[in-house]
Amino acid sequence: MPRPLNEPVVREILTALMPAWGPHEVRRIEYLTGGYTNRNYRVEVQDQAYVLRVVEGTAPRHCERDYLALDVAPDVVAYDPSRGHLLTRWIPGQVLADSPPSPAEAGEYLADLHARIPLGLNRYDFDREITGMFRRASRLDPAVQACFEATAWRPATWRGCHNDLNPWNVIRVEGEESSTRFRTLDWESAGDNDPLFDLVGLCVGLGWGMEHARACHDAYQRGGTGIASETRLRDTFRAFLIREYAWAVAQLAIGNDRDEIRAQVATSRDALADWF
Repeated sequence: MPRPLNEPVVREILTALMPAWGPHEVRRIEYLTGGYTNRNYRVEVQDQAYVLRVVEGTAPRHCERDYLALDVAPDVVAYDPSRGHLLTRWIPGQVLADSPPSPAEAGEYLADLHARIPLGLNRYDFDREITGMFRRASRLDPAVQACFEATAWRPATWRGCHNDLNPWNVIRVEGEESSTRFRTLDWESAGDNDPLFDLVGLCVGLGWGMEHARACHDAYQRGGTGIASETRLRDTFRAFLIREYAWAVAQLAIGNDRDEIRAQVATSRDALADWF
């Protein structure tokens, strides 16, 4: 797990984002564990709490700001598009990893999310993403590479999607009305894709297999989307697990060598073996 930055560095970033804040107004800076690529901090200023994202690698895609403007995203206070540093309001609630939904609730959440994400801001190119990650990796499992070459997964329909929809990126908001009871974090990978990719990603993160995925999909398609075949669901499971493996081996190759990422290499590779 990455270590927190020195507090003076964090305060310097905060000052650049919020020059109106005096040093004495920032009462507390607390490092938040759990981020895989960025460093995140809870910042308290007077009676308000915020989350600061510090980006140390490549800044997110230019269109991230458009997705952050959605009412299902965190409330943005300040954003540095050149570096990717981001300050948002603290969201009271629990991540879905700690407050899991039922399959029906997950399907309804996804249908509402996809109805709110505009089409055409960006395109998530699965082939290009995986090929690029494999190219950066220093070591690949031949079985996973062969699975990627044999899968030939392509979107069957296009919707605005999140593309990193794990249960740590969704907060069940305390006291919100039903239409806004979830907020979704981490929009760096957002772009047009097959909505099944988000559905399967959430199912994988929650530890769900085909039975729960089908129930989730049944609830999702009641919102007016198409019905996926069993084969299509299985193919999307394979595609998503390939992406999870590819991302993890690429991260190791660029020096983001952490136990959690090594575990993702192993678990995604082993899970793929069950879907061959």
